[in-house]
Amino acid sequence: MNTKKMAVKLMIAWCSIYIVAGITALLFEFGPLSGIAVTQPKTIYVLEVIGVLASLALIPLALRGFKRMVDRLDEKEYPEDKIERIYMLCSMLRIEAFFLVVEFGVVLYYILNDTIGLYIAAIAAICSMFTIPTKAGIEHETGYYD
Repeated sequence: MNTKKMAVKLMIAWCSIYIVAGITALLFEFGPLSGIAVTQPKTIYVLEVIGVLASLALIPLALRGFKRMVDRLDEKEYPEDKIERIYMLCSMLRIEAFFLVVEFGVVLYYILNDTIGLYIAAIAAICSMFTIPTKAGIEHETGYYD
């Protein structure tokens, strides 16, 4: 198992959360999405509720849920390649959960013209800092050291 290659792949995926969010913000500020806005109160309310519920569901799942799946890998007698596949799957799902919340928050901020989207994106961004993929972290979580 090459933990360094895994860490690089996961770091690229983790950084892509913020690159895509930045591109989305630029598209809303200067690009073709600049005039899009939701003005109906019921639609605004539904979108805000969806954003808050998504963040309440996905952030704890990303922080603890996938970690529990990975913590059990060390105790199992799986071959290295299976542990690597399971770890990469869990890590990518964790990154995807943060991506969804951050991206939805950015989109909400621009289409609702309300700071609730900014709060959702900021909370997810801060929480994702606790899951920055590193070689040492992968070694600690999987129990394999290069």
